[in-house]
Amino acid sequence: MDLQWNERQAALRAKYASIGSQIDHNELHLGRQTFDQDTWDRLLEAGLWRVIVPSEYGGDGTNWWDFTAALEGLASTVRTPGILLSVIAQAGMVHALNLFGTEAQKKDYLGRILKGKLSATAIADPDTGTDVRSTSSVLTPGPNETFVLNGAKYNIAHAPIANFTLVVCKLDGHARDGISLILLDAGTKGLEVGEYDYKLGNLDLPTGPMKFDNISLHYGDLLGVPGKGLRNLITFVSLGRLYYGLVSAGMVEPMLKAAMDYAGKRQTFGVPVIEHQYIQKKLTDMRIASESAKWTAYGALHQLLSGAPEAGMTCSIAKLVGAEAITNGAIDLLKLYGSKGYHEGEVSTFLRDALAFCSVGGTEEMHRRNIISQMTRLEAMAKKDTAQKEVERTLEPA
Repeated sequence: MDLQWNERQAALRAKYASIGSQIDHNELHLGRQTFDQDTWDRLLEAGLWRVIVPSEYGGDGTNWWDFTAALEGLASTVRTPGILLSVIAQAGMVHALNLFGTEAQKKDYLGRILKGKLSATAIADPDTGTDVRSTSSVLTPGPNETFVLNGAKYNIAHAPIANFTLVVCKLDGHARDGISLILLDAGTKGLEVGEYDYKLGNLDLPTGPMKFDNISLHYGDLLGVPGKGLRNLITFVSLGRLYYGLVSAGMVEPMLKAAMDYAGKRQTFGVPVIEHQYIQKKLTDMRIASESAKWTAYGALHQLLSGAPEAGMTCSIAKLVGAEAITNGAIDLLKLYGSKGYHEGEVSTFLRDALAFCSVGGTEEMHRRNIISQMTRLEAMAKKDTAQKEVERTLEPA
């Protein structure tokens, strides 16, 4: 793991930072809800998806550190996270296909991604949220390796405009296991896509519900082995979790820079407000939180790519640290700017958008539960390893 970007990665970071700086946010500030297709097309033209698609399927070869440099560059200049969340969702799909897709699935779906087609991942149920073991979306096996899917999902990024969707469901007759993953094309008979959700922020990230009514499927529609999808799901959503932490840190950067400039010009009691220790604490807290989130995300990516046993835990930590950095930072910005920040504009929009990180990629409660579960598992593994070494030591010849 290098602790700085190499020359190629630094160039990628600068290239995508330039793309981010071209985004016009006026429509978002006016409350219009629309996907930023122009920026999405620019990212496609720039070759973003080629970075993580293997060469045998039309890409340049999978390089997640290069992609991370590009994503960080984009996050350093955009002021609203909708397009970043879209990129992270699409990257998660590429990762899932790379790891678990069949040759036919990789050729088909990675090919679509290289053409700019949007994907969606349907995880949360209306009644049980992201507790996937309790999902009521059910996959019923039929004859000759066929299946029927019934159920519903909600709060799905890209649902209203996705070309295809990965659906998390479970095999019929299973209580809290049997998790399966289905690849479902838009327009499939029995698939009903609902209207756009109306949200507090992130207006350029279209989300919506889906219903599945007796959808006929075959074995080739499954990503991985039916009933064995939970571990696979955790593996590729972990990538998204650390990227949420990374973009949170990246988005704080330009807002902090603008706040420093404002605090240097705004005067109270005859001095710039930046001279007050209370303001200094807010600004330094934002910097500390941003740096913590960034470096935790780097470490999580290193662990994930190297297969470290603690990777899942660190990815959750990266997500929580990032969410805290951007939400607390947004609130402090509002306090710093006062009524100027509360008025419709960049600061208030940033706050509305930032609050999404309380739940996007999983709530704090869910991640803390995951972290304690991983802590317990790692402790058990360590004890087992110690016991095994002790047995081996006693069996050594004198």
